[in-house]
Amino acid sequence: MPTVSVTLIKTAANPSAAGNATVSLNEMPNECPVCHITIEPEYLTGAPFAVAFDWTEVYFRCTNMRCRRHFTALYKRDRGASQGSLQCFTLEQCVPVAPPRPRFDAAVSELSPSFIEVYAQSSAAEGYGLTEVAGPGFRKALEFLVKDYAILLNPQQAEAIKQKQLASVIKEFLPGDKLGVVSSRAAWLGNDQTHYECRWVGKDLQDLKKLIDATAHFIAMERLVADLPVDMPATGPATPIQNP
Repeated sequence: MPTVSVTLIKTAANPSAAGNATVSLNEMPNECPVCHITIEPEYLTGAPFAVAFDWTEVYFRCTNMRCRRHFTALYKRDRGASQGSLQCFTLEQCVPVAPPRPRFDAAVSELSPSFIEVYAQSSAAEGYGLTEVAGPGFRKALEFLVKDYAILLNPQQAEAIKQKQLASVIKEFLPGDKLGVVSSRAAWLGNDQTHYECRWVGKDLQDLKKLIDATAHFIAMERLVADLPVDMPATGPATPIQNP
């Protein structure tokens, strides 16, 4: 367990006390919460250090040369491990958090920029711990993705698709058994995120995200297959390969 020698500037028992102290931290952060690169962070020895109640904050700098942001690691006191004057702390979280933007196949990004943006904002909400609002956001992202794809396949029915319920769009306009299965199940879990009571007990936000990711994957695969007859026709290359 690493130890850090610090200048103690505040304690719960005696807020006016100041002096030197050594605390034991169960681990150092191994990922920057801003750039999300695996790092060995630089401990900012000159920064104020406070122990208040059962919490303490330790200040670091990211060692990724493309980031170098300062961040705070929040530790909780481990009374069972503390011995005498040596206080032990367990890492809880690091802030500020900059949730990474989701990555999807280029075909999906081109198909539905709105899906990408809504999904990214929902991921950010989840990263900040706002899971109760992230769920409806993911449900909205799914609707953008499904309807944009349905409109791409059926442009003459665009206005009707926009006005229909998501379940009806999936049933009427999405091709392929696998895509229909994963997108309909994603819609079920998405609806649970917007209702007072959940029908699918035992399923959570992570299950919804997996099904949305699967829906995006199958759409990307269908776009690839749809282009094959043009890019690689059954008749072979337009210009036959000349043997030397």
